[in-house]
Amino acid sequence: MSRIYHNDALSSLPVNQIDWQGTCWVAANYQKGPGTLVEGTVVNRSRHVITDRSGSKTRYFLLHVKVRRAHRRAFKDDGGVEVEPNYGDTQKVRTGYLHSSYKTAPKGQTDALGFKELAEIVQPPPELSDLVTQVGCLSFWLEEKQVEGVEVSDGDEVRLKTKGNGPFVESFVRLDAESGVVSNYANRDNVGASWTDKVMAFKATKEDAAAAAAAGGDQSKANEGVADDEWDD
Repeated sequence: MSRIYHNDALSSLPVNQIDWQGTCWVAANYQKGPGTLVEGTVVNRSRHVITDRSGSKTRYFLLHVKVRRAHRRAFKDDGGVEVEPNYGDTQKVRTGYLHSSYKTAPKGQTDALGFKELAEIVQPPPELSDLVTQVGCLSFWLEEKQVEGVEVSDGDEVRLKTKGNGPFVESFVRLDAESGVVSNYANRDNVGASWTDKVMAFKATKEDAAAAAAAGGDQSKANEGVADDEWDD
């Protein structure tokens, strides 16, 4: 079954104008640190355009998320490869000489974040913090080009990764609420077309494989009863 991706839901949201008082708006100034991994439910969405004094405009699509769990991103070293964070796993630790005497203790230092701690990390610049508040939620900012061709609606379950300690999103996936399977995704590139290409390529691969299997089956039937020496003709 084919599926058409469009931006009707995105374009139907009103655009909120934000006048940046600085000479130039540079989002990278608010993307220092390791960043966070967040899972939760989209409660609301909004669109904003920041215009600085130079007249440059940056358009954002905001996801206002009710957070279910969050962790600090982890890296091997300062400029190194990202590794899986400590999700707060526990282990049994023996408390005495008896083999039946144990207690549960954290397995290393957890990277899990509470709501208050996460809120402090992903707080937007002070000039923007009062403009995009949503009660009980945290707001995550994506440039509009990141969500072109990507379907995301209120009530969707998402998993996102912030770019540094701030609200700006590096990548996100939309999850199937029941199965937890990734059903759509976006990252720093314009991925609407590439996602569709991947789906169609996968479909084509499956169809080619099925056709090859069918052809092989037909050839096998045609060869039934043929003597070995007849192959040499």
